[in-house]
Amino acid sequence: MAKFYSADEVVDRLRKVIATGVPLFVPNCGSGLTAKLQEMGGSDMIVISGTSYWRLKGQGSLAALMPNSDINQIVFDLAPEIVANVKDTPILSLSGAFNPLIPHKDHLRRLRDAGVSGINPFMIKIYGDATVAQMDNIGIGWKREVEFVEAAANENMFALAYAFTPEEARVLAEAGAHAIATHFGSTVGGITGAASKITLEEATERSQEMFEAALAANPDIILFAHGGPIEGPRQAAHVMHNTSAHGFIGGSAAERVPIEKAVLAITKEYKNALNLY
Repeated sequence: MAKFYSADEVVDRLRKVIATGVPLFVPNCGSGLTAKLQEMGGSDMIVISGTSYWRLKGQGSLAALMPNSDINQIVFDLAPEIVANVKDTPILSLSGAFNPLIPHKDHLRRLRDAGVSGINPFMIKIYGDATVAQMDNIGIGWKREVEFVEAAANENMFALAYAFTPEEARVLAEAGAHAIATHFGSTVGGITGAASKITLEEATERSQEMFEAALAANPDIILFAHGGPIEGPRQAAHVMHNTSAHGFIGGSAAERVPIEKAVLAITKEYKNALNLY
């Protein structure tokens, strides 16, 4: 059974790993079995994710962006099976800050009671500037995401926030985020991967720009890269070696794509083996 860690305790755990020179790895998770295997493999944190929920239903990550489900309810429903299968690793949640009927303090308290140690706020900026501007106009836009990070920091819950631009990275760092992750959209690759117009080199360069903005606001902030063309260990290593990143967050790259490869391979192996008899 997973335990709750304060933000201070999570930061201390991560800093000890960083001090050894070993990169941090934080996967998204949509099932208890996945969580168990991710912990066995050495994950530094595990994120309960509504995007993972939809990926494990055979759909792409972008299905979570549509009005198909309540992403916060997905987290609350998944939390018991994931918490039950994790022993020691801190658990975060990809929780949305945008429901005006859920005060941030109440939301965080419910997550804490479920065994979740922190938040990785669902990134409203992925909807695009035009949509976000309309949401901002009615008070359910990016400002609430920033306020969610502030509320978590005030409650000593760990906050890992996504940024799409250097300015966003700066604002989120100033709001109290303990870690910043660059975001380049849904991950490419696999059967239901998204298309990306950003090259790996461009993602690497833009990551460093965001990292520098975050570090200027908080020199102690922890830095991650995620998404787009960063689709596997080789691409993640490239970003790690050419930026200030401390680690990588894997969504599709950490769960969907490995499952696709493993199940497809073993199915073909059985079919081929059975044909021999």
